[in-house]
Amino acid sequence: MLMLPAFIFAQDSIPPKNWKWTGLTGINLNQASFSNWTAGGTNSVAFSALGKYTGDYAKNKLTWKNNLNLKYGMLKNQGENLTKNEDLIELISVVGTNLSKHWALTGYMSFRTQFANGFDADYDTIKISKFMSPGYLTISPSLRYQPVEWFYLLLSPVTAKMTFVLDQELADLGSFGVTPAEYDTNGVKTADGENLQFYLGPFAEAYMKKDIAKNLNFESRLNLLYTFLNRENLEAYDMDASWENFLNYKIAKYFSISIFVHFVYYPGQPIVKFETQPDGIVVPKAESNKHIQIKETLGIGITYSFPE
Repeated sequence: MLMLPAFIFAQDSIPPKNWKWTGLTGINLNQASFSNWTAGGTNSVAFSALGKYTGDYAKNKLTWKNNLNLKYGMLKNQGENLTKNEDLIELISVVGTNLSKHWALTGYMSFRTQFANGFDADYDTIKISKFMSPGYLTISPSLRYQPVEWFYLLLSPVTAKMTFVLDQELADLGSFGVTPAEYDTNGVKTADGENLQFYLGPFAEAYMKKDIAKNLNFESRLNLLYTFLNRENLEAYDMDASWENFLNYKIAKYFSISIFVHFVYYPGQPIVKFETQPDGIVVPKAESNKHIQIKETLGIGITYSFPE
């Protein structure tokens, strides 16, 4: 599925001149094995697949920029179950009409979710996420400032962000910031957890994608959202922040090294922890998560990009 867009766009047919298509598809494989290795080590095997595609349209004063990002990866350590270490479906679309050389009136849409179920690190039979749990949808009327082709800044005075948790078990726990279920004194559920949390407030996004050296491409996206709604457990300065950085170096025609670093601060989304009680029952507990989350991945593998 990840490879399909590359094959479609790589055909010999000439695309419409108003469209500009680019894409990168990569597959990374990693394996480690140890035998009588005095320093120790754990046998492991891992794979990950990456797809990053853009479709940009421009005609007269109308522009339409689209980014599709897909990731999936799994890891198997000896003696442990197979677990995923990458999982992303993301579509970002910005349509606009130019007001001047550098300014445009735009409509912004961002959608993000995942392919497969996620499980707790300590209790690998307990589901903590799945497709559309969470799902994030952001819709924003905005102004875009674009002084050069490879960079733009979006500014919006009012933006709607929706967090979906469609799995009722996760919604009842209050996962990802939705309102949890209510229970009576006997532990009987009296009201289901909410499946939607709504945020509204000013929004800003800075984006760049540029070849900074021969065969070396850097992509970065920073977005900030300050909500006026659902601030019960937030400080005055708290806001949602996400900063993604992707660096890809092409070693040869079909081989490359990629580094991905993602910083996230979502103070309104508690983390659900699971604790084992003395009677052996695992009990969930939502805890505040006002920490900067950091994810870093390094991949070396086979890639195909277009145009070459």
